[in-house]
Amino acid sequence: MPRPATELGGYGDIGAKEQKDGKWRAWATFRDYDGKSRLVEASGPTESKAKAELRKKLAARQKQYKGRARGKVTRDTRLALLMDMWLEEVKRDEGVGQQSYDRYKGEIDASEDKRAKKKAVKLRPALGNLRVWEADTGRLDDHIQSIAAAGLKSKARLHKVILTGIMGVAVRHGALTENPVRDTSRMRRRKLKPQPIERERLDGLRAQLREWLAGNEIPGTPAYTYGPQRDRLVLDVADLVLGSGVRPGEALAAAWDQFDLEVKPATYTVSATVVRLAGKGLFRQEWAKTDAGHRIVALPEFTTRMLKQLRADPKYGGMCEVKALREVDGEVAEVEDKVALVFPGRGGVLRDPHNFNRTWREARGTLYKDVTQYTFRKTVATLIAEASDSKTAAKQLGHSRESVTERHYIASPAQAPDSSAVLELGFGGTS
Repeated sequence: MPRPATELGGYGDIGAKEQKDGKWRAWATFRDYDGKSRLVEASGPTESKAKAELRKKLAARQKQYKGRARGKVTRDTRLALLMDMWLEEVKRDEGVGQQSYDRYKGEIDASEDKRAKKKAVKLRPALGNLRVWEADTGRLDDHIQSIAAAGLKSKARLHKVILTGIMGVAVRHGALTENPVRDTSRMRRRKLKPQPIERERLDGLRAQLREWLAGNEIPGTPAYTYGPQRDRLVLDVADLVLGSGVRPGEALAAAWDQFDLEVKPATYTVSATVVRLAGKGLFRQEWAKTDAGHRIVALPEFTTRMLKQLRADPKYGGMCEVKALREVDGEVAEVEDKVALVFPGRGGVLRDPHNFNRTWREARGTLYKDVTQYTFRKTVATLIAEASDSKTAAKQLGHSRESVTERHYIASPAQAPDSSAVLELGFGGTS
């Protein structure tokens, strides 16, 4: 029967022999982290002292081996430690933005905000005390399906994504041979047809927005009586999104130096967006959401007119104090900056997307309660796809994949290739 292989980080029997000079030599074969076996030696005035010195060397080598992280995770490791390790991996991943990291962490740890729901299901309280061997497919599937059964399907999908990453840490460190999340129940997503806004309805919305801006009552929103004047920039932001297809955060981060209004057609270089970092507030991120998001879009005449009128208004165009995220020597740095924002918030600061959405809901009222800034993006995508193709629409919206545009933004059915001649040849004249 063959001798069993020594485990990684382990060693065989210790041997010892007295040398000609009277000292003792002790040795053992240590199996390193790369799988190779290497001889480790030590010496001492006596056999016991030589072996004791050798054991010190072996222990130091084992500590070094465990320091390479594989020794951290075993089948008895609790998931709480894996959660911390996975979050560290996510933080180091340059392809994951701070907002995504905050979102993942927000689903792992219970919020300390007093306004947060106390009964919200979070991963660390729910599963953190389980050991790796206890977190089998059935147990994890029960957790995911219980959230879905409560009607929180998006949250359930997010927990599945996070658990896949967490249990992947155990696989990478040798505590599991396969990821138990892989065989949990599939969560099929029903494809919803994108709903753009028709021209007739858009005209009605614009007319209502003018009524709202004038302070008049509209369906669902009473007339203006007191407080800050209604903000015309809410309408202008909508016109920029409708005339370019940019994301709402990109529109709110827009600075005047991103526009060239003197050429025909005018152009807008999309190169920044507004992000919110947990515990730190709003930042103007000086790069787009994705690599494909950094783009130059041509603007229609109605958007160009709006921007020129806005630029000529002395109330706008001043420098604003903002917190910015900027790449410095390959690292992301938080800096204070002055930017000439196109749509500044009150007080000359970044306009808060949450506040903007609240004002937009008031301005659209109940008659157009289904219309969001993303409705405008879908309308832009649909119009461009009908006039050109989905590839052109994807580039306009800043998507890296056409499939995203086709699935979530284009309302028109895909045009199948013209195979009428083939069908005529195969089946024509059979009747």
